Amino acid sequence: MRIGELAERTGVPAATIKFYLRERLLPPGVHGENNIVDYGPVHVHRLMLIRALSETAGLSVSQIGGVLTVLSRHPDSAFRAMGATLAVTHREPKFSLASEESVERAERTVERLLAAYDWAEVTPPMYREALVTALAAYFRLGHPDLGDVLTHWADAAAQLASADIESIVEATRDGDVDVEQAVVTTLLGETVIGTLRRIAHIAAAARFQAGEGSSGTMGA
Repeated sequence: MRIGELAERTGVPAATIKFYLRERLLPPGVHGENNIVDYGPVHVHRLMLIRALSETAGLSVSQIGGVLTVLSRHPDSAFRAMGATLAVTHREPKFSLASEESVERAERTVERLLAAYDWAEVTPPMYREALVTALAAYFRLGHPDLGDVLTHWADAAAQLASADIESIVEATRDGDVDVEQAVVTTLLGETVIGTLRRIAHIAAAARFQAGEGSSGTMGA
């Protein structure tokens, strides 16, 4: 197919496709007679993958390039690919509202949390710093310790990670592991999990409000 048809099939403008070709996110097409370039199913799939990573996972062009590099370097190891993907797609949180006191408080909180879950030795510095940055901003706003809420978050994260890893282990046993699927599930899963959490909040708040209304009516 020509680039126009490729654009039509994928919903990606021809100019953007040419940009992806220049950035080497997309492999070159096959040159035929009269220097006409043809594209095939591989290009369609790659463009749909790029769209998913960009539009749904919210990755930048450089981060997408990093993910594609990871996939090419670790075609047979889902675990290595997942680990490398988490490194190249990390977003450094930026929040200037912090003080020395709030940072120290956040550092103590993070160290206790990581130690409690036996995560201290395996946590990359960039993720430790991300936790400290977020909690320092929270404390600087004058809010109290999160207490059990932080523990519930960590418990949920541990359960989610176990489910993800177990699914890959099962696929490996069956000889059916798909490295790209593992990576995409990791990245798009963050969007799904965040959205489900918001839905759960809405549902929980609605149930609570309904209960309050019932109690108030009965009390009257």
